[in-house]
Amino acid sequence: MLYRQKKKLARLQSKLRAKGVTASIFKVDIFDRDSITLALNEVINKFGTIDVLEFSPSPAWETLRTLRNIDAENEHYHLDFQVLSTTTAVQTVLPKMVERKSGSILFTTASAAQHPNFATASFGVAAGALLNYARLQNQDLGMDNIYVGIVSIGAIVVGEGVGSKGDFPVDMPTIHASEVAETHWNLHMKRQVSEIVIGVK
Repeated sequence: MLYRQKKKLARLQSKLRAKGVTASIFKVDIFDRDSITLALNEVINKFGTIDVLEFSPSPAWETLRTLRNIDAENEHYHLDFQVLSTTTAVQTVLPKMVERKSGSILFTTASAAQHPNFATASFGVAAGALLNYARLQNQDLGMDNIYVGIVSIGAIVVGEGVGSKGDFPVDMPTIHASEVAETHWNLHMKRQVSEIVIGVK
């Protein structure tokens, strides 16, 4: 598990270990290319291989801009956050996957990738770029038996015991983290579709 602040994943790590699942936490800064590469290589060194890469950075609500308020700096932030960091992660794990002719790469973004939302325009532009990146990866890497899938979510993801939406609008729908996890697992195991939208009514 990769996270900017390790302590936030400590509870999940304890739960997994209680179930007999080996789980480790590796610190990473999503805006630091070297940090991403270093963290993933630490995972490879510890476990020997990465069979599945699930990459799902999520920006803070206050970074989102409406269309008329987007400037170059803000859009660069979202492209850096979603697309460039993802590219770095993929290029780190891809060589070994191609060598083995095996592996899955899973992306997570917002449903704004398919259905642009006025309130989250700056994020939606980057989400659309990530969606196309995933589609191209899926077309290219399928010949090497590497599956690429993307889950687009139209709701706020909440976990066990979470009742607050934080900085997000109170009228936004929610979806439980377990449903999101199950969706990723099914994509990886079944390989029937390469993209899916959830949490949208």
